[in-house]
Amino acid sequence: MSFQEQYIFWRLTNYFLGVEKYRLIHLHEEKQELWLENNSQKKRPVIRIQMKELSWANVVERDVNHTLHVTENLRKQMGRLKLPLINIYITPFEPMGDISPFFGEPITSPNEKVKLENILLANEQMNEHLDTLVKRLELPESEFILPNEITKDMVTKEREQVITYITSKVNEEQKVARNSKPIVTYSFIGLIIAAFLWIALQGGSTNTFNLIKWGGKFNPLIYAGEWWRFISPIFLHSGLMHLASNAVMLYIVGAWAERIYGKWRYILILLLGGICGNIASFALNMNLSVGASTAVFAVMGALLYLVVLKPNLYAKTIGVSIASLVAVNLFIDLFSTQIDIAGHIGGLVGGFLLAGALSLPKQFFHWRRFAYGISLIAVTILFLYFGFQKGMQPYDPMQANVAVQQYLQDNNKKEASKIIDTLIESRSADAYSYTYASSIALQDKQVDKAEQMAKEAISIDKDIPEAHYYLAVCYQLKGDTKAAIKEADMAKQLSSEPFFDSYYNELEKTKE
Repeated sequence: MSFQEQYIFWRLTNYFLGVEKYRLIHLHEEKQELWLENNSQKKRPVIRIQMKELSWANVVERDVNHTLHVTENLRKQMGRLKLPLINIYITPFEPMGDISPFFGEPITSPNEKVKLENILLANEQMNEHLDTLVKRLELPESEFILPNEITKDMVTKEREQVITYITSKVNEEQKVARNSKPIVTYSFIGLIIAAFLWIALQGGSTNTFNLIKWGGKFNPLIYAGEWWRFISPIFLHSGLMHLASNAVMLYIVGAWAERIYGKWRYILILLLGGICGNIASFALNMNLSVGASTAVFAVMGALLYLVVLKPNLYAKTIGVSIASLVAVNLFIDLFSTQIDIAGHIGGLVGGFLLAGALSLPKQFFHWRRFAYGISLIAVTILFLYFGFQKGMQPYDPMQANVAVQQYLQDNNKKEASKIIDTLIESRSADAYSYTYASSIALQDKQVDKAEQMAKEAISIDKDIPEAHYYLAVCYQLKGDTKAAIKEADMAKQLSSEPFFDSYYNELEKTKE
């Protein structure tokens, strides 16, 4: 190749990189070929520049077909619905044969998603061909006026400017990556540690009621309208080991995700992915659940999405490590009775779909992102529906009854009432549930309702002294002393507590 072809090759590259801020996506100096893309200007085409001797028309045809195939793969990798490409050939002379099918009108791929426009820059007619290129890409003419004489030093200067520009950009990106601390990850770890210390001081991090009180995922209260319990469990942990394991896992995977996705995308993946995990737990697990593991698995899901998006880049690096972490953690989950595997899988799937919807920074919108977003919304709605339908069916009320008892001891009648109401509505209430319902009704001076609840409790289990006591109080308030004494006597016989003896004796005195 003469100095003129080499000069044009490097001059064009220099202009697109330095002036139009294109990004180099492929350079093969031996084959004298490079590819450029412009992330900042969506309407600008991808550009391929190649210095090559195109001796015959069939050589052009083979190369054009090859370029169409490569561009289609590039389009998929970039997530573009359609991709225009300007294919610039720099050659010493025009090819022999009929090349009119390849130059002039754009060539469209069979699926009509790639539009290829070939431009020939032949040495024999370089000025004329350069004019065509300048007009087609709307370039400034002053940038592409050929000197009367082109020397080796001029070619070297253009080439060195390109190499210097590329090197500086790489160094700049590496410096940013090194200096960019995962602030969101560190802040999130700080938040869950602060929440743990607060809970520990308020009554203990392993106390079941304390975790319910401060926002654990507790289905009866979610049924009662406390939707914020899909968020709050992310920041709560049961015990120091639970906190430490999640903090360490987030420290390992969070930094990767934060650097790759950027801070705001990463925040959405953490929070929304964690919520997805809690919704899955709500639908499939009736037990109390807390922990940032739903968010941690969401981050893992987002990193696994990179393998789908760019398998050539991530499959053998991040993909292997994250897949191993996911496999090991889920395997442990299967053999652990206290692990919320539904929440973990929900977080993993939620994070994967969220990453697909958000994609990476500086990525053009693609219908695939829309599909991921719709899938995420559909799955979320489905699990919410399933979870609330499950709440209308009978379930084991034991944990709910313990929470009601604790709330009543804390004089928090409002929360206790919410739980009792959901138990009764779902036909899950047992004798203890109705006993607590009677107590609450008496506090509200609803004597008829208290009587009804106490009788319901006794009909299920006649050996609960408190149920007989509340029924006795109802009879006493209605003036039926005889019936009150009878129920008070039953309460006294069923319990050795002095309180019931005292109440019975007081009733006996009123009879006299």
